[in-house]
Amino acid sequence: MYRRFICFLCCFIPSISYGDDLTARAEQVFDAARIVCSGISDEISKVSNVSKINTAVTGAGTVAAGGALVAGIKKSQEEEEIDKLVAEICEAGGCTAEGVENMSNEDFFNNVIQPMAEIAELQERLEKSKKLGNWRTGLMAGTIGTNVASAIISGVNRDQSELIQHIQACNTAIQSANDMSRQLKAESINPMENPIVKKLSNVNTWCSNIDAKDVEKIEKRMTGVMGTSIAGAVIGVAGTATSAAANSDKYMDEQNRMNLTEQEKNKKDNLNTASNVMAGANVATGLVETGLNISLITLTKKLIKQAETCEEVFE
Repeated sequence: MYRRFICFLCCFIPSISYGDDLTARAEQVFDAARIVCSGISDEISKVSNVSKINTAVTGAGTVAAGGALVAGIKKSQEEEEIDKLVAEICEAGGCTAEGVENMSNEDFFNNVIQPMAEIAELQERLEKSKKLGNWRTGLMAGTIGTNVASAIISGVNRDQSELIQHIQACNTAIQSANDMSRQLKAESINPMENPIVKKLSNVNTWCSNIDAKDVEKIEKRMTGVMGTSIAGAVIGVAGTATSAAANSDKYMDEQNRMNLTEQEKNKKDNLNTASNVMAGANVATGLVETGLNISLITLTKKLIKQAETCEEVFE
């Protein structure tokens, strides 16, 4: 759409009769620039609002991932205590029916009845570990939604070709205004008698800072947010599945827990470790996403100020 503005500007001055007064032509060039450069600040504001929304979304995902990590660390600590309790109970002979049957009455009292307090503690700790595991799984699942939402928001809004064309058309109009300003100076047009001289000078002063390359930076950063969000969603899916596996009845049921083989214990520990690592990785991706969105807000804020300052020249 804005390419038509550029063609319009290229043909605008030659189409005017050479008999026209120079200052009248200068007014027309100024009006053309005003038309072409209007609305840029509003377009950039829309991009800024998208970045603000996305910052809130990724921030929520980072908090959820952080919560999953904290829950996972606490669960791992509980798991260590549970493993110690299981070892103590089993060493006393209370893990199998055969072990209990072969004990004397004295050993039964010392090694089974007394550990019953530990068995009660084991049940309590298993329940706590199960709850922490459920929290971790739920929070990891939550990061999937926030990452998918962030990827969609960034993907839909990363193409800013229309805004780039608008700024390029505006820059072309500004260049035409600068050329006309030089003609006026060459003809020694009196600024006091012809306000258009000052108007064109202001266009050159306040409108030359808007750079389409800054919008290209916006596109690259939005692409970065989208890619990081997709990675975060993938991690969230894997982390949720791993956390759920680590929190299954195979490891959380009291009787099952006391009968785990060494290989099964190692698998349990590895699942918990992997879940916590993925929660930490999701925190990292969330921080990257949030950082990119904040940088987008900063960049768009600068561009909005530049565009508004330029637009005020034409009021």
